[in-house]
Amino acid sequence: MRIFFDGSGWNGRSSGYAVVFSDSHKAPIVVRLREEKTNNEMEYAGLLEALTHAEAGDELFTDSQLLVGQVLGGWKVNAAHLKPLVEKAKALVLAKRVTLVWVPREQNAAGKFFE
Repeated sequence: MRIFFDGSGWNGRSSGYAVVFSDSHKAPIVVRLREEKTNNEMEYAGLLEALTHAEAGDELFTDSQLLVGQVLGGWKVNAAHLKPLVEKAKALVLAKRVTLVWVPREQNAAGKFFE
């Protein structure tokens, strides 16, 4: 299955994330919080939500080059509050045997929830 996810930081009203499945029988998941969270925090929240639904062989798509670089590419994590999220995501991607893929923003089906 193909799973798309996206996150959106605080815009003055909410922060949130969305997860969209290629399986049309699964409804999209859209979460909005009334908490000031960063874009990166919400990207990781979206990834972790997607991973709870993923199975071996699934492909997870994001438009966050930073997230892909930190989880797969050994990019440095400067923000201390993101380190636990990155470590959890790395472990789950390996354990679930899924593929994490960067796509341009316009190809991220979950991005439409934050336009």
